[in-house]
Amino acid sequence: PHPFSLSLSLLFHSFLSHLPLHFLHRSSPSPRDGLGKEIISRFTTDLNTKSKFYTDSNGRQMLERVRNYRPTWKYNNTEPVTGNYYPVDSRIFIKDEDRGVQFTVMNDRAQGGSSLNDGQLELMVHRRTLYDDSRGVGEPLNETGQTGEGLIITGVHVAILDNFVNSTIYHRIIGEDLMLRPQYPITPSNLSYADWISKYPPYSDGLTVELPLNIHLLTLERLDHTHHLLRLEHQYPIDEAPLNTTANVTLEELFQEMKVVEAVELGLGGNALLSDIHRLHWNTASSRTGGGRRPTEKLSPPFTIVLKPMEIRTFNITVTYY
Repeated sequence: PHPFSLSLSLLFHSFLSHLPLHFLHRSSPSPRDGLGKEIISRFTTDLNTKSKFYTDSNGRQMLERVRNYRPTWKYNNTEPVTGNYYPVDSRIFIKDEDRGVQFTVMNDRAQGGSSLNDGQLELMVHRRTLYDDSRGVGEPLNETGQTGEGLIITGVHVAILDNFVNSTIYHRIIGEDLMLRPQYPITPSNLSYADWISKYPPYSDGLTVELPLNIHLLTLERLDHTHHLLRLEHQYPIDEAPLNTTANVTLEELFQEMKVVEAVELGLGGNALLSDIHRLHWNTASSRTGGGRRPTEKLSPPFTIVLKPMEIRTFNITVTYY
């Protein structure tokens, strides 16, 4: 561990030289000095980022941020730190357009983040205030924990320094890995290890074929013995090459233990037929968008579906078991 301050230490490692760096951070309780603390993890590079940085919107789209600037009104820089902090659900990055280099930091939980200077990124890993900050909460953020000394926060940041194309591929895939990390339940048992894994297989592929690299199985929820709710998502937007192409997935023989015999497309919420959903028409500055009933393709065996960039499609599938 490397102590970066009185309250923060980091342990970093990389499994192979070409893989991203993993930073494990741990913040100890704030010292009793009568002052509140905002503990950050800051990364400094020599990239020329021209006041720009990028944060994610709920783990999907990336939003461009410009320091000390708002696109729709004149920014009055009275809060140079607070005014440039934004929610970071899963990733934040900076880019050097001249060198074609991107530096990305992935976080394992929602945090506040910013780039207060060119070439820098920072994420707030812990915050403790002793007095109300007059921002509407009506009380200080003073959680003392089980010991009464304050909370101890641990977490992971994953840093990626690469070209634009590789960074685009990595940050989507690593984001899913961080969000869906395996859980390790522990239970007492009289069985030997060999008997245990024979009775309770520890893993299963589940699928007969690998999904395309840009497609993620978002939901597979059993509704009853023969029906499942299935969601598939395309993880890449149209401007993130090279995985921003449409992808085909065939449902009929996709799963190892069951065969899809019928598929009906639903709305995103899974509670209405897609063919029954009507959208409002909106007039925009550039063109008329949205509206009407979305065309519904007739699904028949082998139930091959197409997913466009950033598209999520939801189905009620009927299955038989092998």
